[in-house]
Amino acid sequence: MKKICVIFGGDSAEHDISIITALQLVNNIKFSFDVEMIYFGLNNHFYLTKSTDVSYYKNKTGLKLPEVIFYNGAVYKKRFFKKLFDVDLVINCCHGGAGENGDLSALFEINNIAYTNSSPTSSHIAMDKNLAKTLLCDKVDVVKGVKVTKENFDKMLLGIDEHFSNDLIVKPNSLGSSIGVKACNKENFRDQIEAIFEMNDCALVENRIINMIELNQACIKTENGLILSAIEQPISNHEFLTFDDKYIHGKSKGKDRIIPANLSKELEEKINSTTKYIYEKLDFNGVVRIDYIYDLDSKTLYFNEANTIPGSMSFYLFEPIGIDYISLVELLIKNAKQPQKYKYFDTDILNKVNL
Repeated sequence: MKKICVIFGGDSAEHDISIITALQLVNNIKFSFDVEMIYFGLNNHFYLTKSTDVSYYKNKTGLKLPEVIFYNGAVYKKRFFKKLFDVDLVINCCHGGAGENGDLSALFEINNIAYTNSSPTSSHIAMDKNLAKTLLCDKVDVVKGVKVTKENFDKMLLGIDEHFSNDLIVKPNSLGSSIGVKACNKENFRDQIEAIFEMNDCALVENRIINMIELNQACIKTENGLILSAIEQPISNHEFLTFDDKYIHGKSKGKDRIIPANLSKELEEKINSTTKYIYEKLDFNGVVRIDYIYDLDSKTLYFNEANTIPGSMSFYLFEPIGIDYISLVELLIKNAKQPQKYKYFDTDILNKVNL
């Protein structure tokens, strides 16, 4: 039986959601797989843990857990550098931060460990909302926006005042889960950008689509091709989907979401083809959820963002198409990304130069 490490946590605003995703996963698969749990602390150190009780992780800085490291395909106890077990693959449940931006993927690559999420490059692109939209905008509609940094702040403000609508959305460029997202106008958007700089290096300012709905679809790569999930329409009483809408109200059919969304055949086909294009274009792996905004006035489907490690692994979107939780995990494991293999080529250059 394969030894599977489930890793969760990390120094991220989505740390707590990551804990929920991981414990939900472990409780569903612990009788079917040989599972170890690695807690990625707020200090970005790794700890071996056994508890599947969510309340155990409330005191995040007071946990008494053995610190471990990943090294050459295995997990070692850090203090004595004692090998604890070999790792066949890692299921990464970290949302945001180093867990989702490609840093952990790179760690697994250099330590020869298979992992279930996207490569370092693809993960980084998805995390950078502005970069992802820039790479996709030749084939995919994106809402007009601009990235604002501390360095270009004054210059960008002038451009926004001149070229953008009065209704704006301001969000962190590299945070997920609707954290820090705010509907603004030209009178108050500067204050929100400055608030974002307290949590993220860059802000993304976009024109706000007033009469719209949000639509999401997940996708997973298998040896037989891509599998598209059902399409959901989250329901919110706010101008946009908030953090509470996404995580506090559950992941099931009901008043908070419509699964499958009631869409025209034309729009459904458009979403299906766009999701496939984005997944392949950005070379994703594992479960990725693509989030859209649909302008009800112009009938335009806009790409909003790609989540390479979505909350709850988006299992609730695959259930309507006949893929239950365990089957989804089996697909993840079977199609885990193997570390790239590099071969040294001796150019003999060291024998040819004198410094």
